[in-house]
Formats: sequence, C-alpha cells, structure tokens
Amino acid sequence: MLVAITICIAMANSNNPPADCSGLDSPSASQTERRSALDACATEAKQKPLDYFLDRIEQLGWHDSRTETYGDIIATWNQDEISQPAIAEKLFSLYKNERASADARVVACRALAGLPKVKRPAEMLPIEQIRVEITTLPSLMAYDRKEFSVAPGCLVHLTLHNPDALEHNFLLVAPNALAEIGIAGDRMGQTPDGKVKEFVPDSKKVLAVLGLVAPGKSKSLWFIAPSKPATYPYVCTYPSHWRTMNGKMKVVSPITPPIPNPESEKKK
Repeated sequence: MLVAITICIAMANSNNPPADCSGLDSPSASQTERRSALDACATEAKQKPLDYFLDRIEQLGWHDSRTETYGDIIATWNQDEISQPAIAEKLFSLYKNERASADARVVACRALAGLPKVKRPAEMLPIEQIRVEITTLPSLMAYDRKEFSVAPGCLVHLTLHNPDALEHNFLLVAPNALAEIGIAGDRMGQTPDGKVKEFVPDSKKVLAVLGLVAPGKSKSLWFIAPSKPATYPYVCTYPSHWRTMNGKMKVVSPITPPIPNPESEKKK
C-alpha cells in the first residue's frame, strides 16, 4: 500500500513543473541562459522541454511579468515541434479558453501565429497582426499617439518608448473606465506598495498592462485585441498622469465593400 502511494505521489510530481525554476524566470537572464534552465527543469520534471514549457505557460497569471519572456521563447521554438498535431491542438485549446489568463492566451497565440498557415489547426481563423509604437512626449505628460485602430481579436505588438525624465506605464482598459482606473492609480500613490505594483490597479477592467518604463528606455507588450468592437482607452496610471496621458484604441470590424449591382453597372 505504501509503495502504491509513493508511486502515485511521484507520478503526480512528474506532471507538475517545479515551483522554482529561477534561471528561466530571472529578468536578467539571456535567452540562452533561460533555455538552458528550461531544459534542466524539464529533465528534473521528467518531461520533454516543450511539454514542460507548455505547462508553465498555462500557469501564467493575469498581468504576469513573465509573459513577454515566455512569448519570446515560444516564438523562436523549432516550428517542427510546435506544429506537431498534439502540441498545436493544445496551444489552440489554450488560445480559445476564455477562462485562462489573457497572458497565457497571448503566448499561445504568438506560438500559433509563427506557424505557416498550412500547419495551424484547420479551424483556426487567420491571425491578423499589427505593430504599434507610442512615444512619450518629454515634459508634456502625454503620449504622441492619441488613437489607433485594430481588428477584433488581432494580435497586437505594442512598444512604448520613453524619452521623458519620468517613468510611465501603459494600461489598456475597458470602455468608459478611463477615469475609474486613473483615480485608482492616483490612490495607489498614497500606499506603500503602489510603486512595487507599478501603479496597476487590481481591476478586471484593466485588460492589458505594460509596466513602468524607465526614462530613456523602451518596453514591449503583446496582447490579443478584444473581440467586441468598441473604443478602449489606454492610459498612464502613474499618479496624476492619467488626465492628460491617455488615448483610444478602436476595435473596428473590417469594412466589406458593397457588392456591385449588375443592373446598375449596365446603366453606366
């Protein structure tokens, strides 16, 4: 009986990534160092590296600091491995799972978007990708870009350049939530852990987060655009910045050209 219990515990442990894989999750590690750490952790967990990594991706939380790194790793993974039917289907299931964190879903989407169309799951629609660059305006407490448009569900790669002397962040929020989230950021400036949390309010109305960018630096964020057409504000929630440092992301459905009327064409 004791032997059976021991075996069950060992099997359970082999299916779960170790809680500590510090080399993989270290912000200062290079991609080579992270991959070496990943391989070592996978060996310890008695899993193939990709299977182990997919388990870690599924565990990503909301606004997880590891999301960008994990996305970069999966985007450069061998496509022959990613396109294996079982792996591609697992990624597709995670991408479709609205109960999973947005961070886990965007990493899965990046992996699938990197595959040739013929190797993606058959039921997967084409993935539209867009790159957006925004720059802070020194001393003006504003973004240089006040508006941009995307298609529903597209994969957005946004980079924030910060030539200003102050730190700034970027939060995409739910429609009509600009003031609510901005005021919440102001209140965080009065708490001891506000800076630690990068002035990101704990709210379901915060849809995507790019944490504080230091003066003279740039950071990037990947996110999946909402599927519902609407206007989604974006804002810097560093205390007192939000009133002027904001803009609008418009999610708009593609415009289908009208089909010409044959009878009208004949009259011309």
